Amino acid sequence: MALGVLLTVLNVWWVTMVEVRYYILDGSSLPLFITPIFMLLVLVGGNALVHRIFPNAALRQEEMLTAYIMAVVSNTFAGHDMLQNFFGSVTHPYHFAKPENSWQELFVRHLPRGLFVTDTAALEAWYRGNTSFDRAAGYLVHWTVPLLLWGVFFLILVFLFACVTVLFRKAWTENERLAFPIIQLPLAMTEPGGGFFRSRTMWIGFGFAFLIGLVNGIHELYPTVPNAPWIKLFNVGQFFTGQPWEAIRTYGMQTSLYPFAIGLAYFIPLDLAFSCWFSYLFARGYFVVGRAAGWDGPSAAQGWPFLREISSGAWIGLAAALLWANRKYLARAFDMAFERGAGGQTLRAEDPAESRRYRFAFMGIVFGTLFLMGWSRFLGISPPVALGFFGILFALSLAITRVRVEFGTPHEIVFVKPGDVLVTLFGTNTLGRDNLIGMQSMYWFNRGYRCHPMPNYLEAFKMGEGRDMPYARLWTALALASVVSLLVTYAANYVITYEAGATGRTAGYKRWVGQEAFGQLANWLQLGQSAGAASFWFFLGGLGTVGALAGLRSAFLWWPLHPAGFALGISYAMNYFWLCVFVAWLCKLLIIRYGGMNAHKKAIPFFLGLILGDYTIGALWSLLALALGQPTYKIYI
Repeated sequence: MALGVLLTVLNVWWVTMVEVRYYILDGSSLPLFITPIFMLLVLVGGNALVHRIFPNAALRQEEMLTAYIMAVVSNTFAGHDMLQNFFGSVTHPYHFAKPENSWQELFVRHLPRGLFVTDTAALEAWYRGNTSFDRAAGYLVHWTVPLLLWGVFFLILVFLFACVTVLFRKAWTENERLAFPIIQLPLAMTEPGGGFFRSRTMWIGFGFAFLIGLVNGIHELYPTVPNAPWIKLFNVGQFFTGQPWEAIRTYGMQTSLYPFAIGLAYFIPLDLAFSCWFSYLFARGYFVVGRAAGWDGPSAAQGWPFLREISSGAWIGLAAALLWANRKYLARAFDMAFERGAGGQTLRAEDPAESRRYRFAFMGIVFGTLFLMGWSRFLGISPPVALGFFGILFALSLAITRVRVEFGTPHEIVFVKPGDVLVTLFGTNTLGRDNLIGMQSMYWFNRGYRCHPMPNYLEAFKMGEGRDMPYARLWTALALASVVSLLVTYAANYVITYEAGATGRTAGYKRWVGQEAFGQLANWLQLGQSAGAASFWFFLGGLGTVGALAGLRSAFLWWPLHPAGFALGISYAMNYFWLCVFVAWLCKLLIIRYGGMNAHKKAIPFFLGLILGDYTIGALWSLLALALGQPTYKIYI
């Protein structure tokens, strides 16, 4: 675990430097994180060298995977949608409250005490930068209470996520034997014997992706060198100029051919991949029909195209379907944990270790729920609203985790936030000022979900199956990585931002997270938002569509559209990846149709090579950026 702690510290600083200081790489925005994979590659290479010289000193697969898992956990803390957002939120309201925006009267004076940095000098230095280490250390007194309170809250929240994964672990890893596509590359890289690295097919894919990233990166430094611009995001919506097709340009349509994304998408089942890209294009058709029918435009209903409401309904519907499908399993787990009745005693006797895990998970959930309710009261949130807020959060987390471990798809669902859902359903007047302020104070960790801890924890448990990675030791590694990641992420963001300045040279500082949270709060408090009939019906439309698709798939085996594909297809992430999913779907379809499953299996190393090659050149360009002290080419966005 000492090696894992070292990788955790190094990875936090690397991620913070490239994503906060220079805003390059964006590796924590992807379902498979870039920097831990590169670290694992270096570790495997170094271990192979050690094995040749000192065979007895070489690391085993389990040891390398444990170190990799701890580095992955550090990404979930230091990454794009977690503590980076926190720093953009905790400093924002007191610094940007001005007489002209009336924030002070609207909500700043009602913010929970101790959760935000309030000292004017500390905030001025934070945003200005060029602050010496000694001077920054002097401002720490104004940060201590917010960092401590939010740190305890976040660790307990992550602990609750881990408890939920313990409950569903056996159902999804042993009973249903889900695919877990994201763990295929690290498992292949660390397999004993190194067969993965002797595959010629893998090196062809690796070389193709690496060469594209190399050429594009050289072009970034020397523009006269030709490049492959079609790899990165390209706005095709600009070509739709006539009405009603101009609606596509209004709401956006982009293409990309990221090699890593094509490689990852190859592991998505064909029906889900088809559903993802089809639903994305279907949404564009929905925009066009809306423009033609007059639902869009100056005289249209406010809120069109209601993607936020449709997406919210779809993801909550997925979570409800999961809970319903697992209701008997959860009941058995509860009986087993607490020896309820003869059946529970029998189940406990059959697997006492699993019953102890269930009991720990259930008791942890009870403890964590009580803590969250107390925390909510501290923030001024009433118990019913708190139950709704965190209930929606954990429902979304469960759906994201299931989609990730079954299909491996990106899960940036920026449209779906617990606070927005509650406002849509009940309106701002019903919720009241204190509830709105409390919910928006927690906006930072439920904005986008790209580096959500919960699926990464479940994938860690899956990697431990069948290997010498005892459950207790794995829990210890996860807990240690979580605490170290929190502390090092705090330190990295604090030092780097005070030195460079939040509005100075920290190109990736998430100031816009604070603006989104508190700007929306100001609008709610000033203008209000009613529980509009249109918003509610579109929410039910998303919920109903998922239910209908699930019913059709149960009734007809040939039905091609997957409910999860609909939820993903209308979500934000597919705007980046839909064409990559289409290309991978088409390749996989043709390979299976004309070569069979054997050809499909033989092609897997090529697509894994695409991921590894793209990630490797992306990581190398980011390291060069740190050495040069200036941005270089990034393989994503």
